[in-house]
Amino acid sequence: MSRLVRVLACFLTVLSVPCAGAPESVSADAARQWVRFTVPLPKEIAISRAVTVPRAAVSVEFEGAPPAGDLVVAEALSGLHSLLGRQAGAPAAAGASFRIVLALGRQASDSLKSLPNADQAYSITPSDNGDALRLDALSPAGLLYAARTLEQLIRPKMSAGTARIPLVTVRDWPDMDARGLWGADCFAHLRWMGDRKLNIAEQISDVGVDDQGKPYARIKSGREPMITEGPRYAIEPVPVVLHLEQVGGKGVLKAHPELRAQGGQENNFCYSKPAIVDVLAEWIGELASLPHVNGVDVWMTENLHGQGGCRCADCAKTDRGVLEARAIIAGWRKAEEKHGPITLWVLTSEETESSNQLIFKEIPPEVRVWYYHSLLTYTSGQSPMLRPYLGDSAKAGRWIGVVPNLVPIHFAAPFTSPQFIHYRMNEFVDKSMSGLLGYITPRLPYGFFNLEAAAEYSWNAKGRTPREFAVSYAVRQGFRDPEKYADWVEAIGTVAWHVYGSDWPFGEQRNVPGKVAGRLKNGALPELGYVLWDAYRSPFGDIKSEDQLERDVEMAARAVRLAREMGLREQWLESLIVQGYIDSLKALWELKGLVRDGRVAERDREQAERYFRMYVRGLSTTVDVLPLWEALVPKPDGIGGFTDRPVEIARGAIAEMIAVADSAGIRISPPAAKTAR
Repeated sequence: MSRLVRVLACFLTVLSVPCAGAPESVSADAARQWVRFTVPLPKEIAISRAVTVPRAAVSVEFEGAPPAGDLVVAEALSGLHSLLGRQAGAPAAAGASFRIVLALGRQASDSLKSLPNADQAYSITPSDNGDALRLDALSPAGLLYAARTLEQLIRPKMSAGTARIPLVTVRDWPDMDARGLWGADCFAHLRWMGDRKLNIAEQISDVGVDDQGKPYARIKSGREPMITEGPRYAIEPVPVVLHLEQVGGKGVLKAHPELRAQGGQENNFCYSKPAIVDVLAEWIGELASLPHVNGVDVWMTENLHGQGGCRCADCAKTDRGVLEARAIIAGWRKAEEKHGPITLWVLTSEETESSNQLIFKEIPPEVRVWYYHSLLTYTSGQSPMLRPYLGDSAKAGRWIGVVPNLVPIHFAAPFTSPQFIHYRMNEFVDKSMSGLLGYITPRLPYGFFNLEAAAEYSWNAKGRTPREFAVSYAVRQGFRDPEKYADWVEAIGTVAWHVYGSDWPFGEQRNVPGKVAGRLKNGALPELGYVLWDAYRSPFGDIKSEDQLERDVEMAARAVRLAREMGLREQWLESLIVQGYIDSLKALWELKGLVRDGRVAERDREQAERYFRMYVRGLSTTVDVLPLWEALVPKPDGIGGFTDRPVEIARGAIAEMIAVADSAGIRISPPAAKTAR
């Protein structure tokens, strides 16, 4: 039967019954293009055929009875129904000719059981004759992930009345068990996170002891969506008990003065007194009793600033971190006696670093550990983050996750770099880390690209290259020239990583190792690639050679040109900012060789003046452009002004360098403010 005759037959014989077209072949190149719409990229995916059907011809069914009241299964069904343009649960037209069948824990899902993190694995399988797709999983989360992947593949090929559906074969599972964020406004972007298969949202809770001496713990106002909305998207809400040295003043020491540490930093606890266990038990129990909350994260003491902890006779006998860990575990066990099973997460810190291996011996294997160290995990430096003992513990079976920054730390600044995220996530996966708890400041929309890359690579670290990810991102965004966009990302992502990996200019707000203008004047600027104490990288920590510095300057200029050619204003502004930063570093390096004891030799004055001006011009560009870039960032809460601080730092650095030039007899004026229109 010809295609025309078949279509006429469908139309004339049964007007009320939609008709599906016959399966069509999909070329390897077309399949590759189609798969670019997925994020994260599935581990195993193949498309060789597709079928075009009226939307009304597609039924969405659950094999057997859906679990009563299961929010995640309901969301999986609802998302597919919504995609097809009908209300959740609404039937397809009578005689529907294409079926999407969701199944949970059926025989077809048995092959998933041997996969890593099998509880989140899923498969999609086409029928032999091309009239159905079957979605199988062992858990509701896996089923939702199957549905989301299928939605990503169907949505871009839809028209007003039809859908082109790939007869796709998928088997997929995540590399890391937990993938999510803490803080910022993650509670306001839960659907966005869930669509990318992120599954953890942590927020600091409101904890304390009231005037009657009763401990209280609750979600902070405004963050309720993490427990009311997040679970629908298979996102586990995890309330946080803040770093314990920071909660003593919240009524705890007033109600229990015996807990005040003898010596050490103010407001620190004595962990040898039983009352701390009672307080922790109440906090953990109250938070775990909230709707949809299964676990609580307790953050260990972050920093005692060299003053140490309690020095009473009992505490002096044992490592402070060990005592704190014992108190947390005892409080958790006591909470479980009252409330039933509770998943416990414990977060380490720079204060516990020297004790972590002892602490791990105190923590039962079922307790999940987040590794955090503000100097070692909040860095964009291109060097391994994890100490050997962490990988050894993970490979021995302990659940360990990592808490890294995914954007430039401390300041709002553009950072489009899948290279950076790919590097980080591959280290974590290669060293058997079980979780990612990323930090994005000040708001998620300031770092959507890198966050999406983190979702990609924490799920499938060995899938796309950074360039392939950039192309797929451009395809999903609807950019005109994905390959040119990837050219831009390769340039800007490399240079920005070197800049932010060198703590530039963010290191200017630290006292260690000091501001660069003073270090230049005093002859104390380091060599290229120098990092102090594995932590302080300013200003050249990730710039290893003069050749690299020259290439970075050239790539930044290329990024500006490519962004302008693409007509993408946000990317153009980002390029100008990064170019301003790398130009200032180039100038600073050259000045290091020209300024001696705060002076410039007569023969070097012309050259020194050129580089002083280059330094000032580069940072002045960032002063002008950062607010323009921020104006393009979506702000659901309406709050902005997060670039004020980096602008202030840049202005301070400009003024300080002009003063150095002036003391050397070189007059430099800051350029007049410009507007990048």
